[in-house]
Amino acid sequence: MEGRPIRRICLILFILALIQTLVSGCAAEPAVTRPVAKEGVIDLRNWSFLDQGSLNLSGEWALFDHRLLGPVESAYQPESAVAYAAVPQSWNSYPASFGLQSGQGYATYRLKVLLTPSDRLLAIRVPNIFSAYKLWVDGRMLASEGEVGRSRADSDARQQPRIITLDGDRSELQLTVQVSNFQHRKGGIWVDLRMGTNDAITKSQMRTTIQEMTILGSLVIIGLFHLGLYAFRRQERFTLYFGLLCLFVAARTSVTGNMYLIQMFPGINWEAAMKIEYISFAFSAATGILYIGGLFPREMHRRVGPVVIGIGMAIGVFVLATPAIVYSKTVGAIQLFVVLGSLYILLVLWRALFRKREGAGFILVGVAVFVATILNDILFYNEMLVRTQLVPIGLFFFMLMQSFIISSRFSNALRGVEQASAELRELNMYLEERIAERTEELRSANESLACSNRELARSEASRRQLMTNISHDLRTPITLLQGYLEAMRDGVVNTEEQQNRYVRMMLGKVMGLSRLIQDLFELTRLESGQLRMHYTEVTMESWMGSLREQYEMDVRTRGISFECRFEEVAETDEEGKTVHPDRITLRLDQQRMERVMANLIYNAVKYTAPSGKITLSFSFRQTANEAVVKVTDTGEGIEATHLPFIFDRFYKKDAARNSADGGSGLGLAIAKEIVEAHNGTIGAESEPGVGTTIWLSLPVTDW
Repeated sequence: MEGRPIRRICLILFILALIQTLVSGCAAEPAVTRPVAKEGVIDLRNWSFLDQGSLNLSGEWALFDHRLLGPVESAYQPESAVAYAAVPQSWNSYPASFGLQSGQGYATYRLKVLLTPSDRLLAIRVPNIFSAYKLWVDGRMLASEGEVGRSRADSDARQQPRIITLDGDRSELQLTVQVSNFQHRKGGIWVDLRMGTNDAITKSQMRTTIQEMTILGSLVIIGLFHLGLYAFRRQERFTLYFGLLCLFVAARTSVTGNMYLIQMFPGINWEAAMKIEYISFAFSAATGILYIGGLFPREMHRRVGPVVIGIGMAIGVFVLATPAIVYSKTVGAIQLFVVLGSLYILLVLWRALFRKREGAGFILVGVAVFVATILNDILFYNEMLVRTQLVPIGLFFFMLMQSFIISSRFSNALRGVEQASAELRELNMYLEERIAERTEELRSANESLACSNRELARSEASRRQLMTNISHDLRTPITLLQGYLEAMRDGVVNTEEQQNRYVRMMLGKVMGLSRLIQDLFELTRLESGQLRMHYTEVTMESWMGSLREQYEMDVRTRGISFECRFEEVAETDEEGKTVHPDRITLRLDQQRMERVMANLIYNAVKYTAPSGKITLSFSFRQTANEAVVKVTDTGEGIEATHLPFIFDRFYKKDAARNSADGGSGLGLAIAKEIVEAHNGTIGAESEPGVGTTIWLSLPVTDW
C-alpha cells in the first residue's frame, strides 16, 4: 500500500513528459511566414535553409492530368494547357475536371523553385508516392520507384522514400514528377516533399529512422517476450494476445513510412507489403480486444471474442484473395471495425476501473493514448487535419503501461513469496516443537477416541443388558401369573384359603410390574428432560427433621440402629461464627428428593443385618457452596469391580444388589437423574464386609 502513491506520482510525471514530447514534436514550427507554391512556382530566395531550417514544398503545383511529360515537354506547355492542383493531396480529392477522382490514372507534376545561390549542398526528401513515379530535377532524373505507365498492364507499383542531393549554386531549379497509379485506391502526391540543406535533411531522416527503429525493435522484442511468457505459463492467455498485438503493429510499421521491411528484403514486392499492412491493421484490433478480454474476462461479454476473431479472419482472407485495388477500397470498413473495437475496449476498461480491478487504471490510461494515436492515423490516411502517424508511439506508451502492470503483479507475487519464505523459516524453526505438539494432540485424540470406543462398547453392552433385564423382569412375573392362573383353572387350587393366597400373590406380581413400568416411564422422562420439577426453598434443619421423623421408627423396628446428624466442619461465616443447619437453604423438589432418600435408605435397610447401623449425615462445604448428604450402612458392602455401575439401569449383582424381593434395578438410576436435575452429583463408596456410603451433593442457595 505504501508504494501506490509513489507509483501514481511517477506515472503522472511520465504522462506529462510524454505529452510534452508529443506536443513539441507534432506542434507547428515557430510562427513565421513560410513560402508556398503559387501557380507552379515557389520563391525561396528570402528563405535561409541554414538559419530557418527545412521547408515543405507545398502549395499549387502545375498538373498535367492524363499526360506523361518529360522535363522539356512540361516546361514548354502553353499556359492554356496548364492546370494547378494542391500538393500534398491525393487525386481522390481533386475537382472532377481533372478526371482523377477514382484515384487511378497518370499525370505529370511540375514545380519551379527560385533559390539564392550558395555553396552548400541541398537535398529533397521524396516521400512514398502512390504508386509509381519518376522525378527529374533540371532535366536530370534523380529518383524513381516502380514503373510509370498509362495502364495497369504496363505499370508496376513500388514505394520507398528517397533523399536526393542537389548543388546549391543555382538560382532556380525545376522539378518534374511523373506519377501513375492503377494498383491502389489513392493516387498522387499526398505527403509533403521536404527541402533543406543536405546535412539537415540527412540528420532529420537519421533521427526519424532511429526513433522508428527503436520503437519497431521494442515492439518485436516485447512481443516475443510475451509469447515466451505464454509458452511457459499458458494459464494467462492475455500475454499471448498482447504479444501478437505488438508483433502485428510492428509488422504494419515495417511496411509503412520508411518501408524498413522492403529495405531489408528488397525481394518483397509492393503487393505483399500492402497485404501485410492491411492484415496486420485488422488483426491488431482483434488481438487488442482479446487482450483486454483476457485481462478482465468478467467485464467483457463472452461472445465478443469469437465475433472479433471471425471478423479478423474474414478480413485477412479477403485481403489475401483480392488485389490491392480491391481491398484498399474497403479500408473504411476496416477502420470502422477498429474504431468500434477501440470504443468497446474503453467501455470494458471503464467497467473494470469502476469495479476496482487490479491494474485497470494503468491499462485505461495506456489504451486511451493508444486509441488517440489510432484515430490520428485514421485521420492521416483520410487526409484530414494531421500530417504524421503516431500508432507506434501510442503502442509504445501502451507497452509501458503494460510493464507497470507486470511490475505490480511481479511485486505482489514477490511479496507473497517473501511472506511464504518467512513463514517457512518460522515453521522450520519451530518444526520439532510443533511436531511434538501435534504428536501429543494426536495421542490425546487417540486416547479420547479409544475412550469413546470403550464408552460406545459399554453403552452397547448396557443396551443389550437393559433389554435382557427388561425381558427377564417382565417375563418372570408374567410366567408366575400364568402358572397361578393355570393352577386355578386346573382345579389345583380348590379351597378358599388357597384361592385367596394365590390372588394375593398375583396382585403382588401385578403391582411389581406396575412399579417397573412406572419406574421406566419416570426414568425416561427424567433422561429426556420432560419431567417438570416443582422447587421450593427448604432449610437443611427442617429437611433433616423431616427425614428423621419419617424413617427413624421404620428402621428401628427392623432391629437396625438409626442416626441422623449434622456434621460441623471448621468453616465459619464472614463474622467468624459457625454455620448452623437452620441458616442453610436448599432449593428442592421435595417429592422427587423424597423418592431419592427413600431409595437410598431402604436399599441400606435391605443389605444391613439386624443389629447393624444406618447413619444419615449432613454437612456444608462453604468453599464449594454445597450441602453433602451421606447414607452410610454397616451391610455386606459392594465389590470394587461393581461399584462404578450401580447407578446404571437394571444393574444387578448377587453380591451387591440382590433382587429376591422383586426390585427393578432402576432405583439408583432414577435417584441419579433426580439429583442431576437439581444440579447436584451422586456417588458411592464401599468396602466389602464393612459397609457402603451413598453420598450426594446439592447446591446451597443461601447460608
